[in-house]
Amino acid sequence: MGNIERIGSSLRSLRKSKKITLQQIAQDTGLSTGYLSNIERNMTSPTLANIQKICEVLNSSLGDLLERNAEETIVIRKDDREVMIDESNMHIENIDFGIPNTSFLYVEMPPNTDAQNEWWTHEFDEVGMVLEGTMWIDMDGKTFELHSGDSIYVKAHTRHNYYNNSTTETTKSYWARIWVQEED
Repeated sequence: MGNIERIGSSLRSLRKSKKITLQQIAQDTGLSTGYLSNIERNMTSPTLANIQKICEVLNSSLGDLLERNAEETIVIRKDDREVMIDESNMHIENIDFGIPNTSFLYVEMPPNTDAQNEWWTHEFDEVGMVLEGTMWIDMDGKTFELHSGDSIYVKAHTRHNYYNNSTTETTKSYWARIWVQEED
């Protein structure tokens, strides 16, 4: 039997297999996409009533979700990654193995990405690695120029942005995001 604390991973897997978006589930259940996203990332525990609403939309049951949860995800194919952002200046795909408090991203930025005014602050630590091209990252009043193979650590709650100033190369990077439990 699967782990109830990872029910969100099962929901995401089932939703993706049925090619249903978070927005569609939000519309059909009356739940917010942010709440649904947090459930899928195992960041919040849904109520039984909300699980039932979601299961009705997915034509499934809690028992089915727990069984699905028992099957570990060890391979995620490129075509199965969830596209989180697909805009002219950035393409971000989520790579979710269902590991609690952890997620991974694949990011592409075309040449001349103008994102210097788009600042990010997260509740989690991030480690990024440039796979191809060059990436510029502004953080703590400094600009870091990273090339293929270079990595960077961004601590939770640190204001930062990243962009591609190259006129010819697309930047491709991989990011691990880790939610660290703060001690009381």
